[in-house]
Amino acid sequence: MLTPDDFFFHSKEPTEDITLYASGGYHPIILGDIINGQYRVIQKLGFRRSATVWFAQKTDGSEAFVTVKVTTAESNTANEVSILRAVSSPHISTHVDHFTTSGPNGTHSVLVTDVVVPILPILASSRSSQWRKLAAYGLAQAILDLHTKGVVHADLRLGNVGLAFPQLADEDPLDVMQDLVTYDLTIVLPKCAVNQTSSLPAYVVTPCKLAEYYSRIAGKTRPQTKIFDLDSAHKVGTSSRPFRCALEICTPECIFARVIDNVDSPPVEPPADVWALGAAIYEIITGSSLFHGVDMKDLLHYMVAMAESLPSRWRNWYDTLPKSDQPEISSGAAHKWWAERREMARVNCGDDNDANGLINLLRKVFVLDPEERITAEQVVGNPWFADVNTLELPP
Repeated sequence: MLTPDDFFFHSKEPTEDITLYASGGYHPIILGDIINGQYRVIQKLGFRRSATVWFAQKTDGSEAFVTVKVTTAESNTANEVSILRAVSSPHISTHVDHFTTSGPNGTHSVLVTDVVVPILPILASSRSSQWRKLAAYGLAQAILDLHTKGVVHADLRLGNVGLAFPQLADEDPLDVMQDLVTYDLTIVLPKCAVNQTSSLPAYVVTPCKLAEYYSRIAGKTRPQTKIFDLDSAHKVGTSSRPFRCALEICTPECIFARVIDNVDSPPVEPPADVWALGAAIYEIITGSSLFHGVDMKDLLHYMVAMAESLPSRWRNWYDTLPKSDQPEISSGAAHKWWAERREMARVNCGDDNDANGLINLLRKVFVLDPEERITAEQVVGNPWFADVNTLELPP
């Protein structure tokens, strides 16, 4: 297998790992390629270890824009397709098409969906308290829609969350192409000519700045939050996939199982989604992660400090800790912990009452015992969201 040092050029901006353009890896795609005779690639939207994601146009005369996700040959979209077809929701990416395509690196699954704009770059810009609450509410509705259909997302984080972009359908395709940021290409040229095979694309391109374009076209409209990656989703009680969870949204029950009980793949069920939803809501409002920079072992102590009570099965672990390492468990200690987070949240809340309402909601979400945690339905129906239908965005 080739290494990065086997190539003359390296991109200064984020791109997929070019060494994964090999048997079992990425399908080589360049701008202008027409996939399955139906979708012309015109920009890159992103990439992951298991797939590249492209901004494409239908060739059927409609010139409609779509997202095309092409997996590595070792991966597939079968699970995601089945979930998308089972759950129809305005807050879940819309299934358009799916098929397989073959190339020098194997056979690849292709999933075509509507265009969803990643939310993280948009949150980095100035957004009103009303806009942030509406975005949070849409995400809560997405999780409720999944749970209503008996589906657990199992990997909910803002990297999997975006915004619908229906205004794109009204834009002139020429204007779209001109307004998206100029391509940043890096030639894929191995140092040894024998390695210049059909497994490699002619170049790699960095993802386009779709969020910037969205902000210009639709930035002042009410956000419609959508989840656009359901690769880890599964039916309640049926997951056999390896455990995968970003630390900032990992639940106390999963961390306890991994760190204390040494369970490699603990079950991930609806209460885990609710915990992750709370973490996402906090990040949407404050712009920062609730658990950023905390490693898995320390997370247990961190979580105990924010809670008013300890699950019974945690008691033995807690009692064996040195007294100096035992976080205080009391309503007073928890109140102090949350008062500090309230100060951070207040900056992007409408007023003091709004900030208090948010913290009251989050304290019902961030409960260590999953059986005592509120449900997605209760999150959506929480008083903090009571004004979402009457909120007006500032001009």
